[in-house]
Amino acid sequence: MVGYDKKEAHAFILRRIHPQDHPALADRLGELVAQAIDADLDFMAETGVIGPDGLGGDSYYEEDDAFEYIVERLAANNGLDPEQAVKVASLVDDFMDAQYAYMMYAGLVQDE
Repeated sequence: MVGYDKKEAHAFILRRIHPQDHPALADRLGELVAQAIDADLDFMAETGVIGPDGLGGDSYYEEDDAFEYIVERLAANNGLDPEQAVKVASLVDDFMDAQYAYMMYAGLVQDE
């Protein structure tokens, strides 16, 4: 996505996700957030939210579909069992709020 700085986004998002809210994942937050960023950007590209040129595509961002995609990706990438996947789902919920805040901050989306 043109204008999306992964390093800046990662730091921005990590400042908004509190380890005490995800104690079972606290030691892996940085790694999981990086994976969630990649999964979300992949979702946007695959669904046409981001066009081939990295700019806005023709599709609308479906938050529920994105959530499922990211959770499934993180669960598969990390070999998580169903109980761990539920904990990751909670993290992804917080991630999505922070990701949206970053995109607003970076001027990549506008409130509707």
